[in-house]
Amino acid sequence: MATTTQKSFQPKSKEVRYLNKDFSQFRDNLINFAKYYFPNTYKDFTDAAPGMMFIEMASYVGDVLSYYTDYVFKEGLLYNTTERKNIIALAKYLGYTTKPARGATGKINVYQVCPAISDEEGNYIPDDRYLLSIKENMEVSNNVGSAFLTSEPVNFAVNTSLSPRIVSVYERDDTGAPTYFLLQKVSNVRSGRIITKTFNVNAMQPFLRLYLGEENVLEIISVVDADNNKWYNVDFLAQEMVLTDVPNNDAYEGTLAQYRGTVPYILNYLKTSRRFTANVDENNRTYLEFGAGTDGFADEIINLSSQQIGVGLSNINNLNLSLDPSNFLKNDTYGLAPQNTTITITYTVGGGYESNSPSNSVINIDLVEMDNTTEGLLPEEALILNTVQNSLRVNNDEATVGGAGPETDEDIRQNAIAAFAAQNRIVTQEDYLARVYALPAKYGSVAKSQVITYNSLDINQNQILVGTVNEANVATVVNNDTQNYFRKIAFDRSNPFAVNLYILSYDENKHLTTPNEALVTNLLTYLRKYRILTDGINVIDGYVINIGVEFTITVFKGYNKKDVLLNAISAAQSFFSIDKWEFSQAINLSSLKLEIAKVEGVQTVVSLNIKNLTPLTTNGGVYSPVEYDIEAATQNDMIFPSIDPSVFEVKYLDQDIKGTVL
Repeated sequence: MATTTQKSFQPKSKEVRYLNKDFSQFRDNLINFAKYYFPNTYKDFTDAAPGMMFIEMASYVGDVLSYYTDYVFKEGLLYNTTERKNIIALAKYLGYTTKPARGATGKINVYQVCPAISDEEGNYIPDDRYLLSIKENMEVSNNVGSAFLTSEPVNFAVNTSLSPRIVSVYERDDTGAPTYFLLQKVSNVRSGRIITKTFNVNAMQPFLRLYLGEENVLEIISVVDADNNKWYNVDFLAQEMVLTDVPNNDAYEGTLAQYRGTVPYILNYLKTSRRFTANVDENNRTYLEFGAGTDGFADEIINLSSQQIGVGLSNINNLNLSLDPSNFLKNDTYGLAPQNTTITITYTVGGGYESNSPSNSVINIDLVEMDNTTEGLLPEEALILNTVQNSLRVNNDEATVGGAGPETDEDIRQNAIAAFAAQNRIVTQEDYLARVYALPAKYGSVAKSQVITYNSLDINQNQILVGTVNEANVATVVNNDTQNYFRKIAFDRSNPFAVNLYILSYDENKHLTTPNEALVTNLLTYLRKYRILTDGINVIDGYVINIGVEFTITVFKGYNKKDVLLNAISAAQSFFSIDKWEFSQAINLSSLKLEIAKVEGVQTVVSLNIKNLTPLTTNGGVYSPVEYDIEAATQNDMIFPSIDPSVFEVKYLDQDIKGTVL
């Protein structure tokens, strides 16, 4: 028997729309939903109907939830986030640490008076018993409270081209003989005032945070515990390798100690479990975060080698594990957490726009430590030393600049994007140069550097240079087989694509010289932290080509020939100031002639001659032995440099530049 089945036109499942975003959309959709699926259950959809209360309350909840869903998603994107704490967190995720403030930097003049004595020849000179030696971090300030710290020691006993001492007569006796000299030296200063705080730590607390309280912390100087153990600032807690320095003396470095005058410290990698990170919260407060306290090991100086890479890997077959140069031993600990001890933190605060101090305003000395003592002095000599110490004065001829307030939200955002793109690694030639010149002075100083990213040069070539120029006006070098010129090469023979880094440094008279082994050692250690894994670095001595300048001028009538000539020589000296010359920089003879011709009273530059000065051409003069064929390298009023990186230098500006007047 046939049966009839009632057909239903209702959908088997209710359709739910997920595109609603605000209150009105939720409300309208819920009304349509009720009309479609419950047509006989509820029909009153007027604003005053009781059923509409429940529909509108559900719409209200939906609107709020929709807002927070969108907000949470938006705050998870660095480009769109608006809350400062989220901007800081996302920036940290990208490897950028927010700065609470920026301090101004500048230079100050430091003065002292010093008794005069006569030497064996009867000349009056400062008495070296009273030459002050001031320790680093002397605190000075202006009259509105902005404090500054000296960045290096100030030693009045040192008088070199790199650290000159200016001497003038301060006081004379009745006969006109000097009784006191006024001595002046220059020191770099940075904004900041030193503060020391102590925190008592009891039971171990993983990832302990210690808040410093101030909002403008510029630098963490030191963190030590009650047992005098030093804790190290790292970029992230998993980083177990830190760069540290040790004094360059016989006990540590043996043969490198002979260079301690220019390289007082040697860089090393230290494996340590005592570490912390310095962070800034959304209220611009700085806090230190320590490790998890899971495990510890003794601090140990590490020399990076293939035998040590990955010794912490638990399974040799696990080859998909990345190797971090900061944690190459693959230790799982995040460092120790301090417990049952006292943590002493020394740091600096300051900076901000108010640290931009105008000239002649930094005049107060707030805190100073000296190496001078009264040991070995007679009572009257001790009184003189006390008078000399009280005579110490400071002043800034130029304004301090660079101070700024806390980073804005947009500053943090843009700086984080830039930091992520750079990845704190050396990639371009400019990156290499920036890192080389950023090497702290206590590890040695690089005066000139050039990076060549290809191996077209024969870096094993140690012969004297002889210049030649082809038809395209490109200078090259050939070997002179009659003489050899040794230059040091830190050569990475295992990497055929190594970068060639040519460097020169200054001697005590600010003359170019080849770098010593201590400087090269520190530079390689310093660059290792930033270079890409596949990069090799050949650190090579650059060539110095010493030159002399001779010119002849005529002078307009009415001018003193001697004065005009002295001014013309001064103009040439300024042109060849070593601060203005870099590797592979050509000499533009037309520009030099123009600088001389611009001197008031000069009518014409009749002749200009550049010659190569070596020990052979100067009868044993103290010059670079590098020979260069100036005549062959000159084309179209340009003296082209050699293709093998070299620097033209007028070594003795007072004697190697000579002029005559017709």
